Formats: sequence, structure tokens, C-alpha cells
Amino acid sequence: MTEKPTNISLPTVFYDGSCPLCSREIRHYRQLPGAESIRWIDASQETTSLSVAGLSRETAMRRLHAQSPTGEWHVGLDAFLLIWDHLPRYRWLRRLLGNRLSRPVVGRLYNVFADWRYRRRCKNGCTIPDGD
Repeated sequence: MTEKPTNISLPTVFYDGSCPLCSREIRHYRQLPGAESIRWIDASQETTSLSVAGLSRETAMRRLHAQSPTGEWHVGLDAFLLIWDHLPRYRWLRRLLGNRLSRPVVGRLYNVFADWRYRRRCKNGCTIPDGD
């Protein structure tokens, strides 16, 4: 995925809102102090936002993606780290899982889980709405 400069002023998080687990977690984050400093995009619904970001729906649905205001992409664990940077209640988790010792291991575990979740959710074909 190529980095694209953007004119966004907030980090933008792209998540799979059609996944019950994902939407429940994002709903939790959105209720916390600091969440207003993040733009939240449901990748299962908002195709225009995906297109503007240069992100395909399938890619966005497979892994959590976040784009910083400078256009830098954060995928998987790195996207969570960006979210947790903005949520004071989760900064301790960001420090714990974002350090150079735990980050590679936790990142791999997230990728294994994300692949399993996507395969399981789409084993009979994904029924993703057409969006906007």
C-alpha cells in the first residue's frame, strides 16, 4: 500500500463494522475520552472514504487500518497503537504492547487472529453491503 499525503487533520481508523467483535470493540473505544480526536470509518459501509484513502474494501476488512494526519499508514497492531495513543485509558497498554520486545510477537498474534477471523467470517462468501 502506498502512502498518500492527505489533508485530514485527525487520524482516521478504518474498521470492519460488519464484524460483531470489531464493531463492539470500536464502539467501546468511541465512548472513551480522547475518541473524539479520531475519525472512525466503517469500511463495510463507507466506500467513498476508502476510495479517497486509496484503500480497497477487502484490504480494510482483513486488518484494522489507520492513517495518520500526515498520510502514514498503520496496519494491524500498529493501528491499535495509534488508537491507544489517543485514548488516555489505554496508554498503558500501548506502552506494554508497543515496546520493541513485545511488538513483534503481539503483531504476529494479531495477524494470525485477523486471518482466522476473516476466513471464518467469509467461509461461505462475505455478505458485505455495497456501501454509500
